[in-house]
Amino acid sequence: MLSPLDPDSVRKGGGFARTFRDTLRFDKNTAAPAWRLHQWHSKYSLEKTVPATDADGNVVYENEGKKVSVSRDNALLLEIKTSREWDSPRGKGEHWPHLLIAQDFPKKFTVIGELEKLLFTVEVKLEKCENKMEEGTFNPRLHTAHTPLYFVVRNDNKQSADYGQKIWLGIHSFDYRYPELKHQDNLRKDKGTSSYMYNIPPKDFWGDVSFNDHQWHRGNVDLLPYIIQAVETVQKKDIFKNSTLDDLRVTGMNFGWEVPGIFDAAVRIKNLSLRAVYK
Repeated sequence: MLSPLDPDSVRKGGGFARTFRDTLRFDKNTAAPAWRLHQWHSKYSLEKTVPATDADGNVVYENEGKKVSVSRDNALLLEIKTSREWDSPRGKGEHWPHLLIAQDFPKKFTVIGELEKLLFTVEVKLEKCENKMEEGTFNPRLHTAHTPLYFVVRNDNKQSADYGQKIWLGIHSFDYRYPELKHQDNLRKDKGTSSYMYNIPPKDFWGDVSFNDHQWHRGNVDLLPYIIQAVETVQKKDIFKNSTLDDLRVTGMNFGWEVPGIFDAAVRIKNLSLRAVYK
């Protein structure tokens, strides 16, 4: 399901199911789509784009600003061309283009207090990241191209005083600014959603790798200890103060490009798996 360009139109329009712009299909399956494709703050919508099949058998949707395709081995390509989006380097406070896949999970799938493990696996390959900014204009505090992955941990108990509070549990992969992965966690406030983001140490998930080698890299981890650590960390910030683990669940995830800079970049993702093991 393809998003509009403006996320505010989703909130004002009554939710994604009422405001999505198109359905992108990569085979003849007519089932309801499981994924959303977010194209926030772009100039170019994939709406009404006619799919093509390239020489390798990949099904492709493409326009001036982005390209999305699925290969015969079910690897998803997300390519974004912000050299077409930006007329000048981004300034402080300006929105930036996104190209993200997102999914909501069934309500009874991932109640944190019921889990023994939450096993997550994914493979990611950076295809390219070309810096198109003029010399001297790149500011690492304002500009980059990166591929964050986030899970939403939310209090979903309507009887709880914390009902509706959420945090983002993040796993960073490629970031143009940082050629080496970090070995520490990170907590920061996301101004856009007014929620805390807790990022687990990337090396704990990916190992000692560099996505700049343009090879496939596989991450595999039990997310549950990191979720508990994230909850304990944000409780010091008065989030989830009245919550137990039985009040919390993982409600969904997203992955893809956020590009607050002038870059042409592409990434592939495959073998995405989240498996709940119950007590």
